[in-house]
Amino acid sequence: MRTKRLPYYECRQGIFEIDEFDCGSIFVVVGEERALVLDTGTGLGDLRWVIENKITDKPYDVVITHNHGDHIGGAGFFDTVWVHVNDMDWDNGKVLPKLDFRKRYARLISKREGKHYIYDVDRDIVEWEKTPEKKELKDGQVFDLGGRTVTIYHCPGHTPGQCVAIDDLTGTLLCSDACNNNLLLGKGDAKSDLEAIENAYKSLKRIWDMRDRYDEVYNFHHDYRGFGSPLAENVLPNIVECLKSLLEGTAEIKMVPDALSETGAEKKVAVYDNVQITYMGGDISKLC
Repeated sequence: MRTKRLPYYECRQGIFEIDEFDCGSIFVVVGEERALVLDTGTGLGDLRWVIENKITDKPYDVVITHNHGDHIGGAGFFDTVWVHVNDMDWDNGKVLPKLDFRKRYARLISKREGKHYIYDVDRDIVEWEKTPEKKELKDGQVFDLGGRTVTIYHCPGHTPGQCVAIDDLTGTLLCSDACNNNLLLGKGDAKSDLEAIENAYKSLKRIWDMRDRYDEVYNFHHDYRGFGSPLAENVLPNIVECLKSLLEGTAEIKMVPDALSETGAEKKVAVYDNVQITYMGGDISKLC
């Protein structure tokens, strides 16, 4: 039986962060009538049981913020998920959350953190029960939960279909992997590397310009913040400035350890104050 011991914490009024043992975070926003689940992690343990038995008994929708395996890995344990059309293709050989990827990722994180966890990868990460129905998520789509609304915004950069969410009741930006201290920037469907940088800059500048609508920001990996705690206030504007410096050709480049490497490799990043950007499309130093 898969573990039901997934830690969770009410970080803001009616907003719960579920911790997948440092693999990533899933958020649940609970209103008076409905709830909204944002992402499904790697599918470690019985996430659905935790949501329905520990957090809320209300009906809920599941939104996938982007199609990386550590965010859609648990999608097959739900009936229906919402996802942006640009990230709907899970069968292109790159992002399908195959069982071996999900297990390998969990083992990598466990080894990297150097902690003892109660889960067993072979018991707690299992094949999907089914492939969920996918509904198209649109920019500006509003989920009315009763007494609060959550608005979804398309924010391409990390992936072509990356989305973020703003909860109107608490003024909270739930930004998934669109923004964090260590932004992994993808090329996606951009025609050039420059266009990929421009797309990410425009997307995040747009969200930053909405800052009168939120006062706290939560990304979906709590490696650069405490569990249940927001990102530092300067992370989002610093990421915008770092992207701007890449466009202007003035970015500072450094070599840093690659946190996702299984061999201890290093990678090149663009840095600005407390943030760094890695480019999945190639050598970031060649962009400036």
